[in-house]
Amino acid sequence: MSEAVAAAEAPSMFSPEGDAQALKKRSAMGAAMTLAGQGAKFVLQFGSQVALARLLLPRDFGLLAMVGPIVTAALLLTDLGLSAATIQRPTISQRELSSLFWLNVLIGCGLAGAAVLAAPLAAVFYKTPAVMPVMATMAIALLLSSLAAQHLAILNRRMRFGAIALIEVGALVVGVIVGVTAAFSGLGYWSLVAMQIANGAATLLMAWGFSGWRPSRPGIDRDALHLVRFGGTVTGYNLLGYLITNLDNILIGARFGAGPLGIYDRAYKLMFQPLWQMTAPAARVAVPLLSRLADDAAEYRKSYLAMLGGILALTTPGILCAIVFARPVIVVLLGERWADSAPIFGWLGVCALTLQLRQAVSWLFVSQGRAEEQLKWGGLGSAVVILGYLVGIFWGAKGVAVSAAITSGLVQIPMMWWAVTRSGPVGRADALRLLLPLTVATAVSGGVLGLLSGAAIWSSFGGLVLAVLLAYALFGAALALFPSGRAQMRRAIGMARRFRRA
Repeated sequence: MSEAVAAAEAPSMFSPEGDAQALKKRSAMGAAMTLAGQGAKFVLQFGSQVALARLLLPRDFGLLAMVGPIVTAALLLTDLGLSAATIQRPTISQRELSSLFWLNVLIGCGLAGAAVLAAPLAAVFYKTPAVMPVMATMAIALLLSSLAAQHLAILNRRMRFGAIALIEVGALVVGVIVGVTAAFSGLGYWSLVAMQIANGAATLLMAWGFSGWRPSRPGIDRDALHLVRFGGTVTGYNLLGYLITNLDNILIGARFGAGPLGIYDRAYKLMFQPLWQMTAPAARVAVPLLSRLADDAAEYRKSYLAMLGGILALTTPGILCAIVFARPVIVVLLGERWADSAPIFGWLGVCALTLQLRQAVSWLFVSQGRAEEQLKWGGLGSAVVILGYLVGIFWGAKGVAVSAAITSGLVQIPMMWWAVTRSGPVGRADALRLLLPLTVATAVSGGVLGLLSGAAIWSSFGGLVLAVLLAYALFGAALALFPSGRAQMRRAIGMARRFRRA
């Protein structure tokens, strides 16, 4: 074997080095760099949402929201959980990585072709002819994603979070410039299509450049197929998540058309896109870090609880503010013509309070290699959520949002937490000690905000900024009543200091 081939086959080439403390330090710095990137993405996405909402019509967003669930499902199948397999494996070789890459590409090509062939059927299903060319064009995004998936997974496995942040921000800048320019030029919903494809192309080019990895000649090694089972199980769970987050769009679009779906879609994106940006730093580092700490139960538990506590303390006050002041948020940011989305926005906020816990459960299942358990319990919970959608649709888009909040918060999330804490380093007592002070702080700060919500001061941009500051102050004061809450706040301050130094 040549020296170059031997180096390429060395599993250590694809893994971060160091003991538990070194990995934790690296993950903290990675989280800081990711947070910086997410801050930039938040500004770009939020600004582009506001600009595009004022340039385009609800129907334009509704058309993309009709196609979105189909493209999202295809993207999940394109990856087939192989990125998760790359990240979670203790060791992995060049031969295995190359096989996974070519498998991704093969699946991506097949699904892109299927999307083109299915486009006329989608147009018939939605009774909207414009869906056909949009869906056929969006097949390009499937090809771009399949070519970039393993390169991004390698960067994640190596814990090169700074490079990933640069890729995401750079690709978003390209996409926003293309999309807003096209909207100004009067291209309507095609500006949204152009934005997605430009983002995917930029991601592909930068992922290949930053990773420095190149696949071997085309082929799928038989020894790499054992990774497909793990990846397939993860994909099964991700498809359940897909049903929960996209079946609402499908039902609303099919029953009420592009206009009402556009109203619902803007409320959904305005609620969840900022939330995803705020939680991404911990979500990005969680699985690779916890997978490396799987043999050290104490460090695993400490790291997990610190990440989850930080996320909940960071996001909960903002979500509460969005729930209580839903109408001012919608009218001030998007304009009066979007006012019908305010009740939907508020109920989606209730759903968002617990949705973060679903993501955090997945970190435990995947990093502990318990993907089959995740699929089983996630499937049971998802069935209840889907049943709620089918009932809620009779009360319109708002009914769907209400059903999502109730079934997710009262059934799915508790069920999955009960299942994941039956074994493993994180037990039920650990979860209760973490969540009790956060629950009290949520109730106290939400109640005070509700009492103050009737004042006219909140109906302006300055008033909303004041409301956000008040929400965080109330939440922090309530959290400080508990020793564990004060410890969470000290960790948050420490992370902020590391972020400034980074």
